[in-house]
Parts: sequence; structure tokens; C-alpha cells
Amino acid sequence: MKKLFFAISFYAVSIVTVKAQNHYFGLKGGLNSSSLKTSGGGATFTSDSKIGFYAGAFAQIGVAQNFAVQPEIMYSLLGARYKFSNVSVNRNLSYVSVPVLASYIKDGLSIVAGPQISFLVAARDKGTNISTDVKSQFKTTEIAGVIGAGYTTLGGFGFDARYQLGLTDIVKDNSSGYKFKNNNFQFGVHYMLHH
Repeated sequence: MKKLFFAISFYAVSIVTVKAQNHYFGLKGGLNSSSLKTSGGGATFTSDSKIGFYAGAFAQIGVAQNFAVQPEIMYSLLGARYKFSNVSVNRNLSYVSVPVLASYIKDGLSIVAGPQISFLVAARDKGTNISTDVKSQFKTTEIAGVIGAGYTTLGGFGFDARYQLGLTDIVKDNSSGYKFKNNNFQFGVHYMLHH
């Protein structure tokens, strides 16, 4: 799955770079509101959400009027909040995420959608007198689908809102009969430079 994703992404970016009409590069950052969705046995449960952050860079490569390919790379802190024996625990899942999005742009407004692959950097449970490394319990990669919208001013400043739906089970060697997937809303700002 990873090799196929990289092959398609590299091919798409190579083609559009040659044919690109406009190139833009920028920085972005903001807040995540993430949770873990658990499904199995005909039921679905969603944990309490937790607030994290993301920061990174992106490119916008024009391929036709009002259309662009938008590859990005960012550090993103996801996870969830749980209660065990009346103790609140934050599960912090740190990823480096690489979305490759199709973007429709008109009059500063943009709509984006596409796949995202994320690489797990760290995983830790934190609570009152608790701090446990749980990275070994999770898979090193995750695939998600992304959809969102944004607005960029003529000066290059803008804001974004996105939804990320986890498509793959993130738990390693999972034999529980349940699937655990990331679920995340992003709200942030960006600054775009013309190249």
C-alpha cells in the first residue's frame, strides 16, 4: 500500500510539475480536534476528543485553470481522551503526515480532497502520575482520506478547515475483532508565497 501510494504520488507530481502553470509554496499551522473511532460487532464507539496541533509546509502546483495538485508535509499531534478507573488519560499520537490533494480554486476560495499517508513518530499515554510509551502497540503507518475548504487573501494569508477520516486500523497485531481509526478535524491558518 505504501509503495503504491508513493508511486502514484511521485508520478502525479512529476507530470504536473512539467505542465504547471503556477507554483505556490507556503507554511501552515493550527489546531487538531481528534478522537479514535472504534468499530466492531455491529457497533461503533468514538472516544472523547482531544486538542492537538499541526505545523508544516505545502506546495500548490497549477495543472489547469482553477485546478491544482497540493502536496504537503506536516507534523500532526492526534489522539484521544479516555477514562480508566476515574483517571483521565490523554493518548498522544504524533505523526508526520503527507497528504497529496486535488484542489479547486476560484476567487481565493479553495476546496481540497485526496489521500494522506502518515508515519507514526511517537505514542504516549499521559495522565495524573502516568506517562507511558505505547508506540509499540500501534502500526507505523496510517492511511486517511482528507476533505476541506479554505480561503486565501491577495496578500497570501488564509485559513483552512478540514476533516480527516482514518481508513486503516492503527493498532498493531490487532486480534480483538475491533478496528481503531483516527478521526480528526483541523482548523488553521496559512501563508502562501508565489514562486
